Parts: sequence; structure tokens; C-alpha cells
Amino acid sequence: MQSSGTTGIPLLEPFFETARTDPARPAVVDNGLVIGYGTLAAWVLEVAQALAPRTDRPQPPVGVVVHHSARDVAALLGVLAAGRAYVPLEADHPVARLETVMARLGVEEAVATADTGWQPAVARVVRPRWAPGPVAPGAAVPPGPGARPEDPAYVLFTSGSTGEPKGVVVPHRALAAVVPALRELYGIGPDATVLHFHGAGGDTSLEEILPTLTGGATLVVDDAAREGFAQVAEEQEVTVAVLPTGFWHGLSGDLLHQGAGLPASLRTVVIGGEAVRADMLERWRLLGSDGVRLLNTYGSTETALVTHAVQLAGPGTLLLPEAGGDLPIGRPLPHVGQRVDDTGELYVSGPGLALGYHGEPAATAARFTEREGVRWYRTGDLVSQAPGGALVFRGRSDHQVKIRGHRVDLIEVEGLVGGCPGVLEAAAAQVDRAEHSTLAAFFVPLPDHDPEEVAAQIRTRLTRTTAPHLVPSLLLPVTSLERTHTGKVDRNATRDRHLATAEAAR
Repeated sequence: MQSSGTTGIPLLEPFFETARTDPARPAVVDNGLVIGYGTLAAWVLEVAQALAPRTDRPQPPVGVVVHHSARDVAALLGVLAAGRAYVPLEADHPVARLETVMARLGVEEAVATADTGWQPAVARVVRPRWAPGPVAPGAAVPPGPGARPEDPAYVLFTSGSTGEPKGVVVPHRALAAVVPALRELYGIGPDATVLHFHGAGGDTSLEEILPTLTGGATLVVDDAAREGFAQVAEEQEVTVAVLPTGFWHGLSGDLLHQGAGLPASLRTVVIGGEAVRADMLERWRLLGSDGVRLLNTYGSTETALVTHAVQLAGPGTLLLPEAGGDLPIGRPLPHVGQRVDDTGELYVSGPGLALGYHGEPAATAARFTEREGVRWYRTGDLVSQAPGGALVFRGRSDHQVKIRGHRVDLIEVEGLVGGCPGVLEAAAAQVDRAEHSTLAAFFVPLPDHDPEEVAAQIRTRLTRTTAPHLVPSLLLPVTSLERTHTGKVDRNATRDRHLATAEAAR
């Protein structure tokens, strides 16, 4: 195989090899437009060659404006092929938030993936031609020396307990470790068609993009996938889908209500982001899903995509352990080390660990610790070990919760709501519905302020200035917050009291 020019990180070599040997093979189907491996590789290389070369000195990440398209895929791969790191800039997010991200990281270069809409105000914006022609024979070689194992690959912002999101810096070695394992776990090979369900603003998108395109498979982008998953999967003959747990559970209910079954092409469904209950699995089985593998996965931004997995249903499923109604998150992947301390908190080690939090050494030291020469990440998740060794999620050790696949820090949400005009104090909590978890915020309005007007102002402000998953679905004015005997705000008691009162009043 011809070398891609990388130094110890040959992650994209299989992709370029397919582009050289079978350029017409479909790489991405973007809302009906078929883009071959040769054309996609040409786009990737155009991006890679337009960026400033990797140097031995620290470099800021490249901003990539993402809209959920094949161009996003090419831009991300182009940055990685150049040995650089990217930070996704979601075009539909508030401009103020995007500008804050770029300022904190010192972004100097960006890749535009659309001709219209928001464009980053940076020193240099790369605007690829996105020409339809394939890569020239023998030209599918990325420029420059390529990435070293410890070079950053991407930066993603996740909620932080200080009220400010933290930028998680993930190195190239992490992707090199996890992608082959996911390719095997998900069963992705040249005959697979994988749905690109998640936007590039999160790392779950990489679970879809990288195993697919390094496995010679086809990636399907379709704007109708969220509203019409079954139809899209049927029409595009999707074989593998990675879905948020809440969406998967809702899909099961919708199909049962319609008297419909799963698409005949579907072989593997991967879920993650929230705990899976036994009643959810029972609903799935009512669909007649015995021929479809259902994988439950677990991981965090700081540990690169997925660290644990278990097959819950489908061909070859082993007997699941009794876990009190909660289903296991699984066993560690081959490249992952784990230990559980005396409190039940899970620690993870291995090459998938992030470098740390950008510009926050104290936060990095608090989460990434060393023990007997091994570097560990404190997940903050409490687990128990079921018979057979699989882990079962038992809650969080801090104030972070998972809402529809996004990790949300309740303190951060309280800071956002409490900082709005007319708010005296606020508490945030997770609310478990039949289909999914939602985010609720309870606030005490200042005297002489109309509670409903304050609620409307909070929603308007947060919608304009912060990420969508940090905007509470429920905003309820209350007369007071519940407190513990020590005077601390009791989030769950506040939720239970006021949510029950609000629902009784309907």
C-alpha cells in the first residue's frame, strides 16, 4: 500500500487506497447526489493542501463551518489529512457563541462549506471549489509530514462545572486506536451503507464518518432522516445506523403505532447517550427485530467516541445479566483500560484519552490523573459490575446529566438562567419522560416582575446566545427552591414538588 505520508498515524490510508483503486465507488450519497471515493478524495486533498502545514510548534485548530453535508465530511477529513486539528463551527448556532469559541482557541484559519450564510471573521478562509472530477491517479497523497500521535485532531466544547464550556482536545492517536475497533464492532465493510445521522458538531458523527470511509463503505446524508428515518433507511438501503437512545426509543414507539416494521436492509443499530431500560428493549423486540443487532455503547468526549459496548439484541446476543431494570453499558473495547474505585466511579485509560482541556490546566489535572504510571480519566459516572463483567450505569457523581445524547452540566444551566434579568435564583434538573430525558429549569422571579414575562425573556435570550441543548425544554417560575437540611438547593426535590404541582394544575 502506498504511504499517505503520515508519521505513525495511517488512519486515512484505507480511504485513499479505495480512492486510488476504485474511484467510482460511492463514498457519500448526499440527499441523492452520489459522490465517489475519487471525487471525495480530491476534495479532501484540496482542503489539506490549502491549509498552513503542520509545524512542530503548537497551532490553533482550523475552524470548519458545518451544515451537515458531504462538504463537511471532506473538510474534516482534509484537516485530519493535513495533520492538523479542527473545531466544528455549527452554522445554525448563535453567532456570539461561535465567535467566543474562535476567540478562546485563537482560530486563524477556517474552511467554508457553503457559499452563503454565516462566514467566520478570521485571517484566512479556505473556499474549496468542490469540483466533481476525481483525484488524479497517484495523486491521493496528503501534503506535508502528516500527524504525530500526540498532535491534536479536534477540539470539542463540553459543559463545565465552572459555568464555562471546556474545550476537550483529542489527539490523532485516539482516533487511530478507536476507529478500527468500531469498524469491526459495527460490522462495517465495503458492502455496508451507513446513515450519517449526527451533525459534525459532536464526536458521534466521527463514529459514522471514519469507520465508514476507512472501510470502503457508503455514507448516506439525508435531511429527512430525523422525521422519516424508516423511509430514508428503506430507500437508501441503510445497513448500519447510529442513533441517540431517546430517538431510537421514540422510533420504536412510532413504528409500533403505525403497525410498521424495520427496514429490511437494516443489520445493525447502535445506540448511546442515555441509559437503556428493560422496558425500552421490550418495545424494540415487539417490532420483530430479531434479525437486527442492537448495540448499546458508552463513552465520553474525553475518551474519544466509544469505550464500552454490549449487544442487547439480535443474532448472537448472549444472555443479559440481571441489573435491576437498567441494561448494561457493556465491556471495554480492546484498547480501553478500566477500573472502578470504592465509590463506584468509573476510571478509563488507554490511547483514546484526550490531551486535556484547552487552556485549563487545573481542570485537566482534576479529571486526568496518574496512578502507578498509568494515566486515567475520571468519568464522573457511577457504575456497578454485573455477573459476567459488564458494567451497569448507576448515575453521576457530579451535576452532569445526559439530555438527548448531549452532556449537560446543571450548574452551567443554572448560571445561564440565573444571569437573566428578573431572576432571583434558579435550579436545573433532568426530567425523565416516557420517550426521553428533557431539561427543566425552575426560577424564582424578582419581586414586581411578571413570572411569565421573565420566562419568555429567558427563553429568548438563551435561544439567541447559547447552544440548543442548554436551553431548557421546561421553564417554570416558582415561589421558592427546595433545600437540604444544610441549606443547599435540592434540585431533585425542587423538580418533584413543582413539576407535580404544575402538571396537576393543567
